[in-house]
Amino acid sequence: MIEIVSADKDRDVFERSWGRCLKSGLNKSITPNINIVQLENNFLVDAFKNIVEKLDGTIALTDSVLIITDKNGIVLDIKSFDKSAEVNYLMKTGMTLDELNAGTNAISMVLNTGKISIVKKGEHYIECFNDLSCIAAPIYDKDTNLLGVVDITTYKEINDVHKVLLLFLKKTIESDYYELSAKEILNGLDAIDIEILKLLAYGYTDSQISKRIHVSISNVKYHKNKLRKIFDAKSIRDCIYKATKIGVI
Repeated sequence: MIEIVSADKDRDVFERSWGRCLKSGLNKSITPNINIVQLENNFLVDAFKNIVEKLDGTIALTDSVLIITDKNGIVLDIKSFDKSAEVNYLMKTGMTLDELNAGTNAISMVLNTGKISIVKKGEHYIECFNDLSCIAAPIYDKDTNLLGVVDITTYKEINDVHKVLLLFLKKTIESDYYELSAKEILNGLDAIDIEILKLLAYGYTDSQISKRIHVSISNVKYHKNKLRKIFDAKSIRDCIYKATKIGVI
């Protein structure tokens, strides 16, 4: 059974969140900050768009907006059943919905607890959101690193349809993110990159690799730096680990 954080059974979690908001001096009448969002090579947004484009009818039936944020709670994209809905729901791309900037809400609860969370009407800290109900879920990569949060917000009550839709979105986005990022890595690798990576995995030194594939040591080091950039890794060991997970080696 999936654990969902809600005020009905986790009142203490909500009280602590409200307490932190009060202690920080957060103004209940504010509208959360808007940031400039960089979307270049953002597989999370691509995965979100891929699935919501197929769900127009479902979104209309739930009378809600779908939101994807990064791991800091900054809204990256919004999908609604019509354009005017985004204005009515007070949501904008670039809005920061973490607890520090937007008080108690489903997205900030996910960021704090790491669990699916529901915040109903009247349970938000910021007054402009108090007519809304929302349910949100964390998006993780294969190593359970937080990538972002997917959220469903509505003027209606959260029901089982919203819960099923959210779980479907979470699982599909996580799967598509993995496929998109793996494809990007594969597209960036040349045959020599893969060959060097395999030799490194077998424990070969730079000097041994240089002699085996007939390139200079400086060239080996160049490809090692390239591998770290492509895999977004701090070390070659991390490159080998990630390459193994996506079947490169």
